[in-house]
Amino acid sequence: MNLNNYFNPVELDKPEDAEILSDSIFGKNIKVNTPSTPIDEISNYNIAILGIPEDRNSSNKGVSLAPDHIRAKLYRLYKINDKLKIIDLGNLKEGNTYNDTYYGLRDVLTELLNNQVISIIIGGTQDLTYANYLAFEQYKSNINLVTVDSVIDIDFSESTFNAKSYLSKILINNKKILKYVNLAHQLYLNDQEVIKQLKNLSFDSLRLGLIRSDISIVEPVLRDADIMSFDISAVKQSDAPANYYASPNGLHAEEACQIAKYSGLSDSISSFGIYDLNPVYESNNQTINLAAQIIWHFIEGYSVRKIENPLAGDKDFKVFIVSHKDMEFEITFYKSLITNRWWMSVPKANSQETVIIACSHEDYQQACKHEIPDLWWKSYQRIN
Repeated sequence: MNLNNYFNPVELDKPEDAEILSDSIFGKNIKVNTPSTPIDEISNYNIAILGIPEDRNSSNKGVSLAPDHIRAKLYRLYKINDKLKIIDLGNLKEGNTYNDTYYGLRDVLTELLNNQVISIIIGGTQDLTYANYLAFEQYKSNINLVTVDSVIDIDFSESTFNAKSYLSKILINNKKILKYVNLAHQLYLNDQEVIKQLKNLSFDSLRLGLIRSDISIVEPVLRDADIMSFDISAVKQSDAPANYYASPNGLHAEEACQIAKYSGLSDSISSFGIYDLNPVYESNNQTINLAAQIIWHFIEGYSVRKIENPLAGDKDFKVFIVSHKDMEFEITFYKSLITNRWWMSVPKANSQETVIIACSHEDYQQACKHEIPDLWWKSYQRIN
C-alpha cells in the first residue's frame, strides 16, 4: 500500500517572527511528509500522525481547519526522547463524500495496525471514530473503545448517522465491541434515558464529577482500550473555547493532559484521536496549544509504556483469589509488583477460558467484602 496516494504533504507557513528555534523541538526530530521527502517504509516508525480535515457530517463547520493549526503548535514543543521514531503523514485527501473519507481512513489505519504503528489522529469531527472502528473490526475479534466527551453521541431513536449519533452505528447490536466507556459526561447535557439504555447494553460512562474527584479511576479503563477518541468539548470553555459545543463546565486542561498520558501508558491503545476543535471560535491560540500539549502527553506516556501480562507466568505478579458464596465462580486478581496495577479474571460461560481485564485496587477491596464488582459483572455480561 502506497500511503503517499492517500495524503497531501505537510505545508506549514514559516513563523511570522524571526525566532530561531532549537534543534531539540519536536518538529525537527520527526519525519515529515513533504513534496521533497515523501512517506517511506511505514514499519520503520513507532507513531504516525495524520490530519483529517473533515467536517461534512457535522454542524461544527470549521473543524476541517484544525489539523494544520494543531500541527504548527505541536512542532514547536520539545521532543520526548531520541528513541521514538515518529512520522507525520500529512493530511488525508478529501473524498468525494464523507463516507469516502471514512473508508480512506479505515484503509490507512488498517495498514498502520498491520505494521504495529500507533496512530495519532488530528481531526476533524468525532464521527471519524467510526473509521477507527472499521479498521479494528478487520483486525481484532474483540474491540474496546473509550471516548472522552461531555455528551454521549448516541441516539437510540434515530436512524440518521452524523457526528452526534455516530456511536449508535458502533455500539448497537454489535458483538465485536467488548467494552465501551465514555469519560467526563455532564449529566445536564445528556438524556437520562440514553444513559440508562447504555447501561442496559453493559456499557458505561463515568460522570465528570466522579473523574474530578479522583482522576486515577480512568487509568484501568484506558489500560484495556484499543481506540481512544477525545472530543475537545469535554474540556471547560475557559480552557478550550474553540468548540461549537463548548460548556462552562468540563475537564481542566491539566486533567485532559493527564488522561492523554494515561492513554499513552495503556497496554493496548493503538489509535488516539483528538476531535472537534474549531479554529473559528479560537481565542489567542488557547485551545490549539492545549490540543498540541494533549498529543505531547500521549506520546510521553507511550515513551514509557510497559506491557504487562498477568497470564505470562511472570514472577512480577502477586495473585489473590476471592470466593463468593453467591457465585459459582471465584475471582482471581493479579497485582503487578512493578507498577502496582491490578487485573481480574472474568470467565467465559461453559468454558474453561477466562478473560483478563484491567481493574483497580478498589475492585479487589469490593470483592473482599463479598460484593461483586460492577466492572466484573458488566464484563461477564458482555463476554457471554
